[in-house]
Amino acid sequence: MSPPWVGVARRHLASGRNRTRLSATECLSLAAQVRAVDSGLKPALLYDSNSVGPDQVRSYLCELQELGFVSRQLHLLVIDHSVLIVNLQLSIIHLEELLLHRMSVVVVDVGQQRTHPAVVDLESTGLDKAVQGMLANLRELVQSSQSDGPLVHTLDIELLGNWNLCSLFGVLLGYPVTYWFNPQNNAANCLGMVPLQVTRVSALCKPISGSNRCYLYTFSVPQGLESVTRAARDLWAQRLRDVFDQQSTFAELSVSLETVCLPCVALSEELSEWPGVVNIFWN
Repeated sequence: MSPPWVGVARRHLASGRNRTRLSATECLSLAAQVRAVDSGLKPALLYDSNSVGPDQVRSYLCELQELGFVSRQLHLLVIDHSVLIVNLQLSIIHLEELLLHRMSVVVVDVGQQRTHPAVVDLESTGLDKAVQGMLANLRELVQSSQSDGPLVHTLDIELLGNWNLCSLFGVLLGYPVTYWFNPQNNAANCLGMVPLQVTRVSALCKPISGSNRCYLYTFSVPQGLESVTRAARDLWAQRLRDVFDQQSTFAELSVSLETVCLPCVALSEELSEWPGVVNIFWN
C-alpha cells in the first residue's frame, strides 16, 4: 500500500488535459519538502513539480493540515505565476533580520557588464525595497490568517516595478547567497566558466521517504568569493543545525561540497533542468 502522502498529492496535483499524476517518488519528495518548511528548516518552498495552479496546491495543503501533517502556519504566495509555499512566521522573521543585519544574506552581482562576480549591498541593487515590500505583503497575510485553510496571496506583477524576482526568490527560499543582475537589462551574466562551489544539504526523512535522502538546500557561490561570503554561510549553517536539533522528523543532516564550471549559466524565472546551475530556484 502506498503511503498516504502519495494519495493526497495525486488527488489534488494532477495536471494537464490528461490529468497526469506525480510519480510516487515525486509525491514523497514533495511531502518531505513541505514538512521541512513546516518544521522551520526552510522559510519557503517553490512548487515546481508540475504546472498545477495555486488553487490545487492550496487544496493539497488543506488536506495535509486536516490530517495533522503540517500546521496552519503554511500559506501560498503567488508571484508572476510562481507558487511558493511559505512558513509565514519564519519568513517574516527571516526578512526582518535581513533588513536589520544586512549581511545575513550576501548579494552577488553577476551582471554581464562585470568581468567577474562581485559582492554588492542591498541598497545599490534595490533589493532592500523589494524585501520591504514583500515583508509588508506577508504582514498583511498575518492579519488574514485566522481562516481554517491556507490563504493564497497573489502579488500584482505590475506593482513590482523593477524588482529582480530571481534575487528576491533567492532571499525568500532562505539562501545565504543570492545572485543579482540589473533587471532592466537582459538576464545575461558573467558566470560562464566561473568555478562555482555548490553546497548541497540533505537529510533522512524516514516517516515519509524511508531511506531516501531529501535535499533541503542546494546553492552555489563563485569560488573567488568564498572568503567574503563565509560569515553569512557559517551563520546560516549554524542556524540550520540549531533548528535541525529541535525537530524529530528529519535525521542525519549532511552537507556536501562540489566545484562545477559551466560554459553558460542561465538565470531566469524558469527552473533549471540541472540541479546545479542557479542559486535562485534550487529548493
